[in-house]
Amino acid sequence: MAGLRPRLLRAQVDAPIELFVAIIVLMASMSLAFYLMQQTDEGKCTAQLRTETEKLQSAMLDVALASPPTSRTVAFEMPRCGKINVQILQFVYYSEPEYCRACPSHYGGCWQIIPVSIDRDGKYTTVSDAVSCIQMSGDMRLEADETCGALSGNPCPVDAPDCGSGVTGISSKVWNGNPEDSPSRWVTFGKQDTTVYRITLTKTTTLIGHEGEAGSIKICIRNANEQQA
Repeated sequence: MAGLRPRLLRAQVDAPIELFVAIIVLMASMSLAFYLMQQTDEGKCTAQLRTETEKLQSAMLDVALASPPTSRTVAFEMPRCGKINVQILQFVYYSEPEYCRACPSHYGGCWQIIPVSIDRDGKYTTVSDAVSCIQMSGDMRLEADETCGALSGNPCPVDAPDCGSGVTGISSKVWNGNPEDSPSRWVTFGKQDTTVYRITLTKTTTLIGHEGEAGSIKICIRNANEQQA
């Protein structure tokens, strides 16, 4: 009996410690499980976003190769993928080859469709896994259809006029603040009060200074529930 009492006391002391360790292990396991679930859901969401941009670039290429006034309409979703909160959709032509590494066989310039996420601090981040290259000529022009959704001609949407490199992280080699004399060309849309939009692309022509006419695509972006005029 004399030896039993110390063992009982020792067991009573060890039990809370073992329980505490078990709780820590359980919390760590649950945290890891939730993290893996979040990463999986985020990956699936990003893959879906890539499908959306691929669908859009395919429609744009069809229009670019067709004759005016060919038109295509595409439904496009701007989702939230965990920490990735897609708020901006950019159509951009880069004339600097170093920005075309993701686009095979485009050494002199390239068109890209770029979804952009904005975090709580206002930091812009390109969703690189969902960027799609458009296999069309750099001579093609994109312009906003003035009859619908507000689009801007710089990397930031209309309601974010401060488009310096400090905000977007975009190098001055790409954007110098002047749409008429910049090494890149942009059409940018900012997310509004919904996540699903109807994007209409229409082939037309435009005058470029003394160079004459060039092929152009007008972009119209509307809320998917909005009635077309």
